[in-house]
Amino acid sequence: LDQGLGIGSKNPFFNRHQLTLTKFINLNKQEKGAGKPLPAVLVLHSHYAGCVGDLPSYDAFALGGPYSVRGFSNGELGASRNILELATELRVPIRNTHVYAFAEHGTDLGSSKDVKGNPTEFFRRVGHGSSYGVGVKLGLVRGEYIVDHNAGTGTVFFRFGERF
Repeated sequence: LDQGLGIGSKNPFFNRHQLTLTKFINLNKQEKGAGKPLPAVLVLHSHYAGCVGDLPSYDAFALGGPYSVRGFSNGELGASRNILELATELRVPIRNTHVYAFAEHGTDLGSSKDVKGNPTEFFRRVGHGSSYGVGVKLGLVRGEYIVDHNAGTGTVFFRFGERF
């Protein structure tokens, strides 16, 4: 939750709020003890963000990126006052790591036009996008092959850390 308190007539007064829900579901029973195989895991993720008031353009929510909708650069889908992101990922353990498949979608809920200067339209962004792909965890690095639905092209990405 961010609160902007305008002092004077030229300063914005706004509220930014976010809600993230992530659920990890074991798909098979985990055996207890050292050296036992880990279960396959289904990850369900949703993220909503919105704002009320006079939000400055530089505080708009960026849609797209490795921690938003994979397969796109940071903000490649748009800048907006409200966003909704949905993702699902299936993780399957293999020899000291795991491979995974995922699908994601993000939308600006039609709120890009309400950002001052409408940067989404100015930079010819679409305001929504979907992607799917597969990946493997290599230590701290995740290697992913991602297809974005907007362009229909596939790309290989290497990122550090976890998505969820």
